Amino acid sequence: MAITSPKQKEELAKQFKINPEINTRLEAFMKSEPGLVDFVKQLPREQLERKFLLRKMQDQQQREGYTSKVKAWLEKPEQTEVLKAIRSMLSPVMKPERQEQLIIRQAKNLIRNTGVKLS
Repeated sequence: MAITSPKQKEELAKQFKINPEINTRLEAFMKSEPGLVDFVKQLPREQLERKFLLRKMQDQQQREGYTSKVKAWLEKPEQTEVLKAIRSMLSPVMKPERQEQLIIRQAKNLIRNTGVKLS
């Protein structure tokens, strides 16, 4: 990591939110895994960027996969009452794309709160 001046550190601290609890845990992990820290420090910047973006891509794919499962669950005939109840809470003047987003969000909340298992 490059050495930064105190002024730059203050600017970075303002730009990035730092959770002290997470930071403490990360520091402890880094101390317990010096070989891993050295390995990461020696990676070229492009590799680090690609690894970071790969993780972000995997997270996005996982979210999209869960969303498609929720949509499939809502389309089942036995969920018509749930869908009606969710639609009744939405404003009729809302754009259709926004309505779909909110329907999915409400369905996810319902699944989480009631413990429904999606297959």
